[in-house]
Amino acid sequence: MAVVMVGIGMANGTSTSLYLSSQLLGTANKDSTFKRVLKECVEKYKYASDALQASAHDLANEACDYASMHITAASDYPNVCHNLFKLYPGLVYPTELAPREDGLKCLCDVALRIVENLNW
Repeated sequence: MAVVMVGIGMANGTSTSLYLSSQLLGTANKDSTFKRVLKECVEKYKYASDALQASAHDLANEACDYASMHITAASDYPNVCHNLFKLYPGLVYPTELAPREDGLKCLCDVALRIVENLNW
């Protein structure tokens, strides 16, 4: 079940990264700071997907401690993106991003709880 949650989380991270990339294409006339923050967020969601992929590999090898570490990292990457928007008061956090961020965190939390139970 943990692997299923991790897979769904990977899909969420990838789709969010793609969504942010599409927003970046539509910012031709927008602030360069906004573009820079969007690029950073694209990377953070890619890192989240990569961390979840690593956790799937860890789970396949029954390395629950490493899986937990990777899932925790994946859960934190959206925070970094959100905090980047907070650094620049004039930037508006994209409305579509909040539910995606919450979804990824929720998926990671469920996966982490499952993995923690595997350690018993």
